[in-house]
Amino acid sequence: MSEDENVKSFIVGKYDGEAEEKDNPQWMEKGKSVRVPESTAAHYFIDRKVEMALKLSPPEPGLRVHEIGCSFGHMTSLLARKFDHLIASDISPKSVEIAAERFRHYGIDNVDFVVADAENMPQFKDEEFDRVYSFSTIRFCPNPDRAMAEIFRSMKSGGTLVVDFPNRVSPWHVLIKAISGINKHEHDNLYTKRTAVQLVEDAGFVNVEAVEFLFTTKRLPKTVLPIFKLADRVLEKTPLRRLAGIIMIRARKS
Repeated sequence: MSEDENVKSFIVGKYDGEAEEKDNPQWMEKGKSVRVPESTAAHYFIDRKVEMALKLSPPEPGLRVHEIGCSFGHMTSLLARKFDHLIASDISPKSVEIAAERFRHYGIDNVDFVVADAENMPQFKDEEFDRVYSFSTIRFCPNPDRAMAEIFRSMKSGGTLVVDFPNRVSPWHVLIKAISGINKHEHDNLYTKRTAVQLVEDAGFVNVEAVEFLFTTKRLPKTVLPIFKLADRVLEKTPLRRLAGIIMIRARKS
């Protein structure tokens, strides 16, 4: 098995295992909605990501939309409210299975879940999608350039890509996680604004725009979340935004 195959096997095993733990009636009922049950801080973090993605690429009727790296449907449940129909894919078969089950359980029928590897997506035709979203996924790809090439191939001319990356210069990623005893996710890759933009441009995308935002992490206790929400509102409007945790990019296929 090649090194790339080993990486992907590890990732599939990790997220299949997490999905197996959630494959029970208690998890399905938890939260009493299609939204994946998580902490208040995690929901805020996800809300902000999806809000920014939709701000950069406002919903329109009739679009063919693909979310790459859907996991259990964290972002998918929010995107599904905004589009007529959505394809959501992930490399973890068990994650796709429980996401689809949760959506069926809560009567959400405008999402099709598909098992797919971002670096190799023969399930999807050339120029199939008008819009592609990908959150916290390209960072784990052994060959991000290959994933970006597949995304480019599968998108229609004039289509819009929104993709995010962890910011290499953010104190959270380079210092605070280590001090807090949080282990770095295996096979994770951090990006600077320049390297993230370069990756997207090298794939052939044009009109590339990058936004740095979110000083809040998903791991915050609920008691201090209001302070970090305020910090987000203030710091994202200053030059210190370059130290935020997330770089989100919007680009167009010409």
